[in-house]
Amino acid sequence: MKFIIRNQAQIANKYLRFAKWKIRRLASKFDKILYSEIFVKKITHSPDLYAVTIKLGQPGPDIVVSAKANNLNELWSTLSRKMKRKLVKGNKRRKMGATTINNYISMTP
Repeated sequence: MKFIIRNQAQIANKYLRFAKWKIRRLASKFDKILYSEIFVKKITHSPDLYAVTIKLGQPGPDIVVSAKANNLNELWSTLSRKMKRKLVKGNKRRKMGATTINNYISMTP
């Protein structure tokens, strides 16, 4: 899997390694992930506010997840929950689409 990281906020590498680890774990569970792009921005300076957008490339439409938070640990946990939820939802949708097509084909004379 290929990772593209755009770290405009200059956050520590440990947070980026953690994000990669989380995405690799999800990729092992959902084997359709081809690449991921991670965009990190710092929005404000007085209370540090970070915005992270993660784009997961897969066959069909890509999954885009974004979140904002003051605490980086909280930010990554929120993003990992959102990624997992979207991947599960996409799997269900893909499976339902395949069964609908199969049912339609079997019903036609």
